[in-house]
Amino acid sequence: MALDIETGNYSWEIGGWDKHSLFEPTVVATWDGNDGHVFAKEDVEMVNAFVHPLHPRTLGDHLQKHLDNGGKILGHNIRKFDLPVLNAALDCWTAGELIGKSDSIIDTKILIDKAALSVGKVHTTLDTLARSTLDLSKSMQSSDAPAAWREGKYLEVADYCLKDCQLTYDLYKYGVDNGIVKSRNMENGSIVEIEVDWND
Repeated sequence: MALDIETGNYSWEIGGWDKHSLFEPTVVATWDGNDGHVFAKEDVEMVNAFVHPLHPRTLGDHLQKHLDNGGKILGHNIRKFDLPVLNAALDCWTAGELIGKSDSIIDTKILIDKAALSVGKVHTTLDTLARSTLDLSKSMQSSDAPAAWREGKYLEVADYCLKDCQLTYDLYKYGVDNGIVKSRNMENGSIVEIEVDWND
């Protein structure tokens, strides 16, 4: 099940990416290939997802149920950002426990970064990987989400968060089915194939 979060503030406003407890989670989304769940700080109405209030117990129970059923949590940079922020800023106990369970997490960014060492310098942002591999792009840039939230565009941010989950899930599935994902070489812009093993 893919997971993604959005925040209402920027790293530069709180002193850096490592200040996990100072981030303000606004939306958390999950996607398991069939169902989407959105946990939002403000009320939103969505026809393509089940919507819940953003509460640590509600989110924690949702994640734990998936784990109890033998599932894994998938995300792009969830080890360094999403899970630490949910643990420190939202006090979500399940996120905290997940950080220590390497066999329950698949972090596509970390695994692609490691695999890409053999093909030279490549972009490993979700947007570049999705464009190169799936011919799909993000509906918004990550840097735009906090500003959009502050402007009251709650539904737009929630939809963006869910779509990022779907992109991550589809990228993962492509890697499972084909053994590779694609990106762009930083030096010449060419499309390169990166062999991936999500169980590594």
